[in-house]
Amino acid sequence: MKDAELVSLVGYHRVIAVVRAGSAESAFRAAEAAVLGGIKLIEVEVRTPGSFRVIADLCHSCGDRAVIGAASVSDHDQVDRAIKSGAQFISMPHTSPALIESCRQHRISPIVGAFTPTEIASARAMAVPLVMIFPAIMAGGPEYVEAITTRFSDLRVGAEGGVAPENVVEFFEAGAFVVAMGRRLFTETDLQNENYDAITERSRGLLRLAGVV
Repeated sequence: MKDAELVSLVGYHRVIAVVRAGSAESAFRAAEAAVLGGIKLIEVEVRTPGSFRVIADLCHSCGDRAVIGAASVSDHDQVDRAIKSGAQFISMPHTSPALIESCRQHRISPIVGAFTPTEIASARAMAVPLVMIFPAIMAGGPEYVEAITTRFSDLRVGAEGGVAPENVVEFFEAGAFVVAMGRRLFTETDLQNENYDAITERSRGLLRLAGVV
């Protein structure tokens, strides 16, 4: 996927669902539930057991309804395995010139995590399509996002880490281009109880808050 295509999709859909679960089956069913709720951008955390199989299975079952990426990628082997599994974009929690270059060589778009203004500026210098402030809530929440977006107005900045239904509107009002939500969307209780209907409904509510539906 080219950078421009990813930016267009992210700008339109505004919410990325980041799934991590205790098993591949649970992660797959949870991601399917989010897609059923209307979310079009799914990341599978590579720390999930069988994560690369989950990516492949989601691409097969939901590829016509959602874009599937790999989350928390931290080394070259994970980049390679994610791409071979069908991932359409790579999300990393940090700013790594080596991994960004690896994504470029594989012609796959990177979403880069950054915390400080220096890291954000470094990511901008590498012409990445999207920078996620991570963990956003620890950085200062919506106020920090607003401070960053007003100073890096030419950069698409998202928020991840501590984003919840209770504050998602504030993040968008602060200038976030997109939000990514993990455990507050895929709650531990719902995953343990296999309450996937709750994930579907929460996804619909999240999209309403984001102004997508």
